[in-house]
Amino acid sequence: MRGLLFLLSALFLLESTDGHTEYEQLSQHDTEIIDRAITQANEEHGLTKHLDFAYILKTNRGKRMLNVILKPTSCDNTTPSVHQKDCKIQDKAKPRVSCVECDGSMSCFLLRDSKKIKQNEGECLNPPRIHFVGGGTLMSLKNMQQWDSSEK
Repeated sequence: MRGLLFLLSALFLLESTDGHTEYEQLSQHDTEIIDRAITQANEEHGLTKHLDFAYILKTNRGKRMLNVILKPTSCDNTTPSVHQKDCKIQDKAKPRVSCVECDGSMSCFLLRDSKKIKQNEGECLNPPRIHFVGGGTLMSLKNMQQWDSSEK
């Protein structure tokens, strides 16, 4: 009986939400990133309508990545470039923009540029490894310490 009650409450909870968190419910850290994304996206892609927060597509706290989707609103692009709760999202309107924040840097692309978005996410999650030719390794440093101590 208890399991059935739990299952029914879980189904009710899933049905009552659309899977997207409201801007006001996000952490201050996330809203700061989103406001930066809104500013950049409106400068680069905002034609006539104000682009505003629609939802977070992906987040990876370990790698410090956040992918935010922005959509046009009912407000003109002259609106200040921060979240405007009075502007209604126009779901079918274009342009739709994906802004990926990775470790402090922000890149915004039109949602139709899915290859660029995936590449940007991939570079964020798997940065290239840098190897300095001729650089010391832990083993060589240990050998150097032993060599230095034997000369004394």
